[in-house]
Amino acid sequence: MWWDSLRRRLTSLVRRPASEPRRRVRVNVPSRRREFRVAHQDVVIHEDSSLQAKMLGRMARIVFKPILHLAPLNDRTLLTMRSFDKLSARGPRSRFVEPVAFELGGVPVESMAHRYGPTSAMTVLYLHGGGFFSCGIETHRRICERLALYTGAVVVSVEYVQLPEGSVADSVQDAIAAYEALLDIAEDPAKVVVAGDSAGGYLTMKVAELAARRGLQKPAALLGFSPLLSLDPDLEKETVQRVARVRDAYLPVRRVALIRERWLPVGSRIEGCVSPLEATDHIDSPTFLVGVEDEMLRPEIEAMALLLNEQGVEVETHLWRGQVHAFPVMADALPESRQALKLAADFARRAVGEPALHGEDQSPTHEEPLEGELVEEPRDVGDDVIDVELETSGRDSRRRWFFQAS
Repeated sequence: MWWDSLRRRLTSLVRRPASEPRRRVRVNVPSRRREFRVAHQDVVIHEDSSLQAKMLGRMARIVFKPILHLAPLNDRTLLTMRSFDKLSARGPRSRFVEPVAFELGGVPVESMAHRYGPTSAMTVLYLHGGGFFSCGIETHRRICERLALYTGAVVVSVEYVQLPEGSVADSVQDAIAAYEALLDIAEDPAKVVVAGDSAGGYLTMKVAELAARRGLQKPAALLGFSPLLSLDPDLEKETVQRVARVRDAYLPVRRVALIRERWLPVGSRIEGCVSPLEATDHIDSPTFLVGVEDEMLRPEIEAMALLLNEQGVEVETHLWRGQVHAFPVMADALPESRQALKLAADFARRAVGEPALHGEDQSPTHEEPLEGELVEEPRDVGDDVIDVELETSGRDSRRRWFFQAS
């Protein structure tokens, strides 16, 4: 029948003799992965991200960012968020640390040392993040446990005043009061390291600045995880121009102006400079900085690194791709968080004259030998501008990125 003939023909087209080799065609598709441009000399780039990090980033964009974008910024909202933070205290605690609560300079703190960590004469003063209106000792207890384990130090976490009870100026006073009191009881005041994430990174730099202004022992090292370095991080004018698109996983850029009004109410005055980017002349402690490729605060992190570098301060900067803002806080969830904390711990140990413990980083990284420099340009106002020339291949081979430091 005709259909039998048709079936045989179709079958002959599909089937090949067993002896006939199967041919494959390989097509090389060029990678569409965007270039990771940087501005700071010798920054270490961490390219790959884990599955956990990718899932966390997606959840942050879908769930947390819309909430932060829509929630009203009134006292009731801030207190509600603070009540959710208390849920962290109900989570399981490590059986290898025993937190001790007390006060330093009238500020509530909690100290801990890891039972099985290395030995060290170092003390770490930790200042938690949270935008000056959320988080606290409970939410950041696990990162402090990890720092105690990786450094061997006694870690002291500070419960500084936040909105709506106080302004950023009050937070700064709590931070420097706790630091000054810690110098009196630390095993070795010359080995006190100050660390913090996000808003806590702002306080970390303010402690270093005010210690210099007040003639106190300077911190042995500064560790900043996605630190806030200006109280106006949304400025896209002559101060900081971005080299990469901002796609922050959960911080809504448009709300920064509203938050800033709460940070600095009328009549509030911050001791020293308002922003750490303006205070680098007073900061000379070795500094370790962590940032994320597309987070809102990244340009300021690189600007800070450049400013400190120009003054001869030892700076180590790490930028991660595919992470969320202040990801080192999530040390129990992300392998990249533990990696970042180990790098920071080794930096701190070297700064206090103790050997590093974790060796070389084995993850896919590379260094970018791109240099920035401070230059003077004829302007109406005599400001320092960081003029960074970025070398790339192909078209548009020279790019410029300007920071204005003040």
